[in-house]
Amino acid sequence: MPGVLIITDSSTCLPAEISHSLDIMILPISVHLPDAASAIVEEADGSTWELTGDLATEELMGANHPFVTEYLSSIETPGYDAALVITPAVEFSTMFRNAALASELATRPTVVHDSRTAAAGQALVVLAAARAAQRGETLEGVRAVAEIASRRVVLVASLASVEPILRSGEVAEEVLTHDDDPGARSHFKMRDGVIEPLGSAPDALSSLALLCEAYRSGTGGGVEASTVFHAGAQPLADDLAELAGGVDFISGFSIAMQVYTGTGVVGIAWLPATMAG
Repeated sequence: MPGVLIITDSSTCLPAEISHSLDIMILPISVHLPDAASAIVEEADGSTWELTGDLATEELMGANHPFVTEYLSSIETPGYDAALVITPAVEFSTMFRNAALASELATRPTVVHDSRTAAAGQALVVLAAARAAQRGETLEGVRAVAEIASRRVVLVASLASVEPILRSGEVAEEVLTHDDDPGARSHFKMRDGVIEPLGSAPDALSSLALLCEAYRSGTGGGVEASTVFHAGAQPLADDLAELAGGVDFISGFSIAMQVYTGTGVVGIAWLPATMAG
């Protein structure tokens, strides 16, 4: 039965088995490396890459977001009545603008939705919308589900270094807590397009405790969905998921996300069952 096609981008870092099972279309992001003959294009099937060696500290040339033509081609995929495109918060990417232009050219009903978050937070918004689409909701119904999820979703993260994200220019310097001590980690919270500092921790163990406390304080009324994410820090992600009492899935950052955040990132995102948190 034709329905609503859900389209998003590979910065959501959704595991392939989840995106495939819910018929979510993932558009890849290309990343340009210095002195490389060509761009490395992320797999759109949930594959992840790790920045290693000199690339981890190199000032990379950035990422190419999906073009208007790519969004338009996806929107026009045969077999659907309508499309909902879900993008990262407009403050942090051009994807919403590209998708909005494509929607104006589309021949089928299309809504472009700003998730008001990014990465794993965006993944939870996408999943909520995709499940509504699978239930047979109309385009407006699916959009309403996405809007509610976007208002509720919370993401907290720990950075091994603030340098990559400051270099990207996507986050104001005053938002992140600097600590020059070896092993210190900076923390932030993202909700409704706003990033707030959560202070620093002297080591990874203290960092996980801080993240877990933020999670627990934000899910006092229960949790509808949750995910732990990381950038080349699987052991930390596993430990955080255990401390949190289990999550729906653990995902690795795509290379495009690592360009902006560097390696060593770990965090947790969730949809509270109530407006708590």
